Amino acid sequence: MNADATVAELSARARRAQLLVDRFDQSATDLLVAAAAWAIMEPRRNRALAELAVADTGLGNVADKIAKNHRKTFGLLRDLKDAKTVGVIFEDPARGITEIARPVGVVAAITPSTNPAATPANKIINALKGRNAIILAPSPKAWTTCARLIAFIHAEFDRIAAPRDLVQMLPMPITKEATQELMRRADLIVATGSQANIRAAYASGTPAFGVGAGNVASIVAASADLVAAAAMIARSKCFDNATSCSSENSVIIDAAIYGAMLDALRDAGGVLLDAAARTRLEHRLWTNGKLAPDMIAQAAPTLASLAGLTGGAT
Repeated sequence: MNADATVAELSARARRAQLLVDRFDQSATDLLVAAAAWAIMEPRRNRALAELAVADTGLGNVADKIAKNHRKTFGLLRDLKDAKTVGVIFEDPARGITEIARPVGVVAAITPSTNPAATPANKIINALKGRNAIILAPSPKAWTTCARLIAFIHAEFDRIAAPRDLVQMLPMPITKEATQELMRRADLIVATGSQANIRAAYASGTPAFGVGAGNVASIVAASADLVAAAAMIARSKCFDNATSCSSENSVIIDAAIYGAMLDALRDAGGVLLDAAARTRLEHRLWTNGKLAPDMIAQAAPTLASLAGLTGGAT
């Protein structure tokens, strides 16, 4: 079966499933959300997904992925807990305005290899909260982890007699053609990952929300608690080997506290490289203008070893 036919079949099944939940009340909708969330938050399944994610992608570490799977999902549940997404959700009699929530239909979700369980789960939960069906196009490296997550979700759906086809994914091999066809057939795209994926989503002709590279700079002002700032920056940057979009890309320090902040960062485990060591690391990180795959999302000691950094650090 070619890509067009495969995606057409998935989309047809998704639309049939979505019609079944189109008339769900808020309570039944929230039960769908809870079922999908428990599929990743249940401790044994959480660990299984974290271990599989690291084994499949080689990115991050198991302990932090377990924490991420739990915290991101729990935080999303907290944010959605009292949100009304069914029927009349707002009325302003004075202005004659009534807002009525309705599903979008079928959501296409493009997900990256850096968070192969947490990001798909987040997109799935949000889609279900709006009584939508969702079809995922994961990174090829993350396909097995995403498939395991969906299997867990389907098991929870079976317990509440919900249609499995509400949550589906593209089969292997994941191709650009299949992903583009999915985006074309969907009613909404939520894309996370490379700039190429985001551009493709926006160029598809389908309404899209895109989230590209994160990793912003942190600015440390003179009024900051330097010890606390250094500890938070170190924890954020090292968590899951910096696979999260919230991990700092750089630190900008007020000149008045520059020396003191460097001392605080050293005390938090940081290392300042001299010019020669920086050049060595840069050359090892980048090859022909592209990041070296074996250097992505690895622990700091691993990066130092791969770059041959045995000295030149303070």
